[in-house]
Amino acid sequence: MEITHLRYFKKTAELEHITKAAQELHVAQPSLSRTISMLEDELGVRLFNRRGKSIELNEFGIIVLNHTNRILKELEAIRREIDDARDNSIMNVTLSMNAASTLIPRLVRGFKEEHSDIRLHIIQEDLLGDREESCDLTLFSGSQPVSGPTCTTLIEEEIRLALPITNPLAVRDSLSLEEVAQEEFICLQKGKDLRSITDAYCKMAGFDPNVVLESDSPEMVRELIRAGIGISFIPTVTWADMEDKHIALVPISSPRCRRYINLSWRESSYLSPAVVLFRDYLIKHFTELA
Repeated sequence: MEITHLRYFKKTAELEHITKAAQELHVAQPSLSRTISMLEDELGVRLFNRRGKSIELNEFGIIVLNHTNRILKELEAIRREIDDARDNSIMNVTLSMNAASTLIPRLVRGFKEEHSDIRLHIIQEDLLGDREESCDLTLFSGSQPVSGPTCTTLIEEEIRLALPITNPLAVRDSLSLEEVAQEEFICLQKGKDLRSITDAYCKMAGFDPNVVLESDSPEMVRELIRAGIGISFIPTVTWADMEDKHIALVPISSPRCRRYINLSWRESSYLSPAVVLFRDYLIKHFTELA
């Protein structure tokens, strides 16, 4: 049983389509079909049910796919561990930063003061492309906490409404989202974690926000609110410096608006010492921040 055969089988099992798998693997379709047949002959069972031009993974194929995934992850872990052992004087960590980007300077500065020999590569989500699977750590937000062997929730933070003090609603102790359904909103771009979360809360309140301006910069959002352009959703911990004498942060009474900053790491049996150090630093930093 060859590793190449397992890789070909994995792609075919994921797509359940010989032609598409062959195209993504850059091999001829007959060659891929022969490889799958060789693997089936070696194991003595069929791995797919054929349904006309399409195929479907059967019970034997599911067993092989589960083991294949573990084997390929272990091979990747071997390569990473050897790379670390070959030159442990230069350690690298790649972080996909999909949330809490305002904290990047503080995070990097604090960690580098403790570990100057570790190189940090920070990739923001809009520059990530399809490289997320190759990142060691991913910082992201969601409307629910996470927990598991490869992820953890760092903090829970309240989401409030930021209004210019000239807005009559700015004097309120709290507001329901229904009360601001007709207001003009300044939001992050579609696809951003925070935008998806706040759009979902608006739908719970029965409306789609009237977005008059989108910006990826928290500083720009603050200036636009101060100028009276619109109102915005503000996470109270990671955007803690948003409130000033020109802006009021009003609690949302309903629905209960929260977001969770979460951290995940590669599904691998091996994480380099540098990755473990930075992961633990992030967990400690956000615990202190909360």
